[in-house]
Amino acid sequence: MVRMSRYAHVFDLEEAVALYHSLRMKPVYLTKEAYEDLQAWLVSPFCNDYDDAPEKIKNEVSELVKYKILNHSEEDDEKVLAFVKSRIPAPAINVCYMITSEQCNLACKYCFLGNNDAKKRSSFVLENMSKETADKALDFFARQIKLSGLDTDENKPAIIFYGGEPLVNYDVLVYIAGKINDLRNTDSSLRNTEMSMVSNGLLLTKERALKLKELGVSIAISVDGFTEKANGMRVDVAGNNVFNKILQTLDMCKEIGIDVSLSVTLSEETIKNTKDILNLVDNYGVKSFGFNIMMSDENFIIPQEYNEAAAKFIIEEFVELRKKGIYEDRIMRKLKAFTKSQVYFSDCAATGGGQIVIAPNGQVGICHGCLHNKQYFVTTVDDVQFDATKHKDFIEWSQLTPINKEECQDCSALGICGGGCPINAMHLKKGNTIHDLDERFCTHSKVTLDFLIKDLYRIIKEGKA
Repeated sequence: MVRMSRYAHVFDLEEAVALYHSLRMKPVYLTKEAYEDLQAWLVSPFCNDYDDAPEKIKNEVSELVKYKILNHSEEDDEKVLAFVKSRIPAPAINVCYMITSEQCNLACKYCFLGNNDAKKRSSFVLENMSKETADKALDFFARQIKLSGLDTDENKPAIIFYGGEPLVNYDVLVYIAGKINDLRNTDSSLRNTEMSMVSNGLLLTKERALKLKELGVSIAISVDGFTEKANGMRVDVAGNNVFNKILQTLDMCKEIGIDVSLSVTLSEETIKNTKDILNLVDNYGVKSFGFNIMMSDENFIIPQEYNEAAAKFIIEEFVELRKKGIYEDRIMRKLKAFTKSQVYFSDCAATGGGQIVIAPNGQVGICHGCLHNKQYFVTTVDDVQFDATKHKDFIEWSQLTPINKEECQDCSALGICGGGCPINAMHLKKGNTIHDLDERFCTHSKVTLDFLIKDLYRIIKEGKA
């Protein structure tokens, strides 16, 4: 008997219907009449094989079979799943979060690293990274790249200067960037390395900004919107709002011609008004964006209604920003997977098995979200025998994709999701582990898929008009 695949999902488009296989990721659009005819045929006794389809829906059935939306048995579904699982990448390091300092001059109320919590903040290492540790860190990263065997022309290595606040240790940041540039001609594994810095911007001077541009370090400034109210949770250690100081940094960068991207945390206040971000773009000529959905922990609980509101906000911003030729990173990852019909296994380099994090004292871990307690920090830069591709924790993290989770199999967004943050998943409920669901992303991914399917239908309709 012909049947609908377990991975088939139906989207109502008012005048039409989209049928979509969550692992093949090619929507097939049917008229309402054709869909009703299909439903009638599937429950009829004349539905033993694809050739039995009524003449008026044969073309539609052919498309549905092509993209595995229709099949004959559960075994057919299992074959598709097995094929997709065979493509889950093994650990292969090409991203390094270089934590030049664990200290931060802010204490944002939603900080997922723990700067908003006195106990966690007190556990951060006081000593900044030294040049000696930086040298060992670069050697360690280069060695992991080589052990991973990646083509660094296609998979360009990335160093992300992070914290704490990376500019707390500006001199070593500059030292590392300069050394990378010196090594480009002598170490093939580092030749194509891209460098970026995520900073709150308060310690960024004109001289520093120009030096970072000279070194090829791109700058991302953290901000929560274009009003002081939207930035109400972005405060210093004394609880003072720092929004106006951030604007001064943006004004300075604009004045001297330094392009910056924005890392925008979507506070509950930020998502109330889509125009604020657009004003930020217009005022400062921002060319790239990354939206960050807030994370929960025992001290900062996110209400469920926030997740859907944030997901819808990201979509609305994407629609407006693309009119300006600007594409937000979080949506673009899912859009790329959707348009190429390629399963998106991981939404983060850590769960993709591609990331190391190097703390100021030389400890090496998987996720920067664990800085305060060094959970999943498994070695140090002194360990010249270490191979992340073979380490059990790196392998475990590389398998955290939703494709491996039974509870995700019936989700329409399975192929574009990539999963969320294992650290957030741990914090959502008592007893959770990194293997539990980051429920923020369940909402975000479903809302995004619904938009992508409807947006593609709109484009097809306009093309035929």
